[in-house]
Amino acid sequence: MSLRDLLTPDRLVRHVSEVSPIELAEVRGIRAVICDLDNTLAEWHSETIDDEVRHWLRNVQETGLQVCIASNTRNFSRLERIATDLGIHHVPGNAGKPGTRGLRRALQMMEATPIEAAMIGDQLFTDIVAGNRAGIYTILVNPLSPREFIGTKWISRRLEQVVLRGALQRPV
Repeated sequence: MSLRDLLTPDRLVRHVSEVSPIELAEVRGIRAVICDLDNTLAEWHSETIDDEVRHWLRNVQETGLQVCIASNTRNFSRLERIATDLGIHHVPGNAGKPGTRGLRRALQMMEATPIEAAMIGDQLFTDIVAGNRAGIYTILVNPLSPREFIGTKWISRRLEQVVLRGALQRPV
């Protein structure tokens, strides 16, 4: 796999709610959705899931898709509380992205193959690289909040801007 392939999401959207569950299921044949947590489903370090995300998750589940959170968080109890509250799967512990171990575990939990899955996340160098390495359809979303880990904010986000050349800022 080339560096370009690793760093190129299949799709860019501003917010997770712009991802159509019907399109995923009926057009792409996807039946399992793996989501990052921080700045994808919830703001960084927050346990609050806004109504728009909750509504989207309900629609995803009503479409017959399974959902699993795969996060690099170190706060495992928070991860479990959020997943339980939302009624969705979660990879226990740190998913280890950009490695694929956590995504493979999520696929196993949902009894899905990579071709039947989508990975949705806000970070190019963790979420999208992991999904691409695993052969999963990848969707990059804008982060929910500018508040995040300092290394992400000052290093990863600047490199993402160079790689994507502002693609996250353009209308999709």
